[in-house]
Amino acid sequence: MPAQQFPETERFITDTDMLNKHRGNQAQLFRILGQGTTRSKELDLPPATIERKMELVGFKLLQNDPKIPSTVKSEIDQVRRELDKELATLKSREAQKKLGNQTLRSLEEVKNGFKDNLFFAGRLVLVHDKSGIDWSWCLTQHYPIISKIPPDPDYLVKSYHEAEKQLQELILPVEKFDFCLNISWILARQFSKSDNVLIIDVARMYKIAGQQEKFWNSPKKGNFIDLPEAAFIANLINWRRHKDTDKSEFDFSQATMHQALGKNAKVFYMPTNAEGTQARPVSYITKRA
Repeated sequence: MPAQQFPETERFITDTDMLNKHRGNQAQLFRILGQGTTRSKELDLPPATIERKMELVGFKLLQNDPKIPSTVKSEIDQVRRELDKELATLKSREAQKKLGNQTLRSLEEVKNGFKDNLFFAGRLVLVHDKSGIDWSWCLTQHYPIISKIPPDPDYLVKSYHEAEKQLQELILPVEKFDFCLNISWILARQFSKSDNVLIIDVARMYKIAGQQEKFWNSPKKGNFIDLPEAAFIANLINWRRHKDTDKSEFDFSQATMHQALGKNAKVFYMPTNAEGTQARPVSYITKRA
């Protein structure tokens, strides 16, 4: 059983059978009770304390009903005041840096640090939104492996190990990815006006070319796996690291300032250092004659 965090509210939810009366709101109710899972879809973990608070203060059925006991309303008001202070603190750069450093201290088994204003650990970069509420483990700061991680050091550490596990599962042997890359480029070439093919189009086609053998043996919806956007860049990094560039069939064109910053920018970000804290925008991938 999860720890009781809101005794008055949780008792009211149970006593009034709200889980059955409001089935459309069960996900929120479960999170308030500490059951179900965190908002991060890739993590099989219970909701974090701050997630439970956010669900509670945002759940209108526990605020607008005149039959709600005063003890429950008082408890929710108290939680709201606590949460407002917590959220205000999370917005500060100092609090974000403290949380990042706290996370890295628990990941001593891998090379980690703070570089280019980004936290990194192993092959992954730890990023957060401006509010400091949603955190992500990414390949460069652009391609998340696990996102919507709550601002809790335990969750950030556990999600790092899960992200590494998922990353390893995404990476194909170099020879196999080389074949998939060729297929992806050929498919994307059909939508291009020249042999200068947008790398974002190749990345999109990789979601097809990178399907497992089960799909190709029986191509149907049930066998199709929705590959994350990071699957392509993860394999591309690994491929470039192990592939002899002189024997590569492809060249990559760095994006111009206009291509990278224009209104309709269509670029892909390639890491330029081992930590992944720096990346350059690439526009086209061209197949050598």
